[in-house]
Parts: sequence; structure tokens; C-alpha cells
Amino acid sequence: MPNRTIYVAEADLPIFEKAQQLAGGNLSATIAAALRRFVEREEARRAGFEEVTVRVGRIAHVYKRFLGRLLARGLSRQREEGREILYRIYQTPKGKFAVHLREGPDWSDWRYWSQQTWRRREWACWPQDYDYRLEIYDSLEELRAHLPVELYEAVCQVMKADQQEDGVEFLDI
Repeated sequence: MPNRTIYVAEADLPIFEKAQQLAGGNLSATIAAALRRFVEREEARRAGFEEVTVRVGRIAHVYKRFLGRLLARGLSRQREEGREILYRIYQTPKGKFAVHLREGPDWSDWRYWSQQTWRRREWACWPQDYDYRLEIYDSLEELRAHLPVELYEAVCQVMKADQQEDGVEFLDI
């Protein structure tokens, strides 16, 4: 097995000793794992990916974090249900598609609001009217059924532009 010598500054020695203690004496495996994570994240960052943190849940919220790059975002209103959905579509370094959705009341249509509909009991559950979801899809084809047509086409346009040399679609006009 090849050997590497690592010179450690005196000030960093306590952290190396603590890491070796936590690793059960196998500092080499710990350093290799840390380097793998560093290389993976740095390569992803250079390819345009960044850490994304999203909220998930309806009543109790948790947070999820992943590496991704934003491809498109859009708002879809369902007037008949009085709801709106904000979509954010990300591509992950592994080629999957992460869709973060925020679904909530559509406050834009004021025709249906009156003094009578703004009762105190309706406001009590207002924070629970928002649902945050994170959905993961393996392919563009799988993604298609879960997005509005215009938003899916925007994602396809970005993916097509990425195939160009500099990631920008050239218009010959």
C-alpha cells in the first residue's frame, strides 16, 4: 500500500488527534473519506451546483439539503380551487431532478373576498394552508407528468442550452 506523509501544523495537531480517536485509530480512512467529500463537492461547485436547503412539510416543517442547480421556476394558479403552486426545479450532480413545491392559498383573486369571509377562525389555520414538498425524478420523461407544460418546456430549453459549448442557446436571427 502506498504511503503519503502529511505534515501537520502544531496548531492543528489537536484536531488530528481527536479525529483519530473518533475514528477508532484509523486516521487514514477518515482523511480519505473527508477528501472524497471535498473533491465531490468542489467538482459539483465548479460544474455550477450549489447547496440548496428547502423546507418540507405542512404542519411540522423539516429542512432538506442537497446539491443542485436551479433550472427553472414558475407559478401555477388553480383558480377553481383558490390555490397556487410555486415550482422550483433543480438538477442534481447525479442527473436527477428535484422539484420543490410550495402550495398555498391564491390571494391574488380579491373578487371572492369579503368582510364575512375573513372570520377569525379562518385565520387560525392560515399557516397550515401552506404545503411544502420535495419530489425527486430520475429523468426528464418522468418529470413531464408532474409539471405544467410551459414549465416543463422551460426545463427542456435549459437542458438543450446546456449542450451548447458555453451553456447558452445561440439564436441565429
